[in-house]
Amino acid sequence: MASYKDIPKKMSAGIFQLHIRHKGVWDMQDFYESTVNWLRERKWKFHERVYKHKHPSPFGLERQYVWMAEQDVDDYVNVRMDIYIHTYDARDLEAVDKEGNRRIFTKGKIWVIMKTSVNFDHEKRFMKNSFWAQLQKFYVTFIIKKKIMQGYSPRYRHELVALHTFMMRKLKLETRDYEYANIAGVHQRGPR
Repeated sequence: MASYKDIPKKMSAGIFQLHIRHKGVWDMQDFYESTVNWLRERKWKFHERVYKHKHPSPFGLERQYVWMAEQDVDDYVNVRMDIYIHTYDARDLEAVDKEGNRRIFTKGKIWVIMKTSVNFDHEKRFMKNSFWAQLQKFYVTFIIKKKIMQGYSPRYRHELVALHTFMMRKLKLETRDYEYANIAGVHQRGPR
């Protein structure tokens, strides 16, 4: 059975996690397609690892999605985004808009967990012997330490928050503004 535990625990650095819980009506087809397009437009390699459609209960359908998106920063660093989506007590509703077009909406509950992580030496080049392991230690400690601390984690954390905001907009939830929109500051001159 797929669950949020399917997201691997072995992460190297920079684990950052966001959640969405929603009870209401949304367009699941649009949510699914636009989220995948959002990831692909930003050059993420998208993989749908698990899709489960469980037998309906008296309360409604249950679907589970486990997605993985990854991006190679360079030969040594790989950034990975794990997304777990679980819809339950869901029923498909058919609606007709003013032009007469029929659309299918989902009414129920949705739970989304998003995690991002930075993985080092994802190709296992430095695992050959102890010499390569010492070389890796030197490389991380003295050459790319500053880039690790200041470069990778904040950039992809902002990317995850942007995806979170995008998903919130698609679900039409209250928080529709990007958290880091005014990160540089908003300077307004007030009355003197």
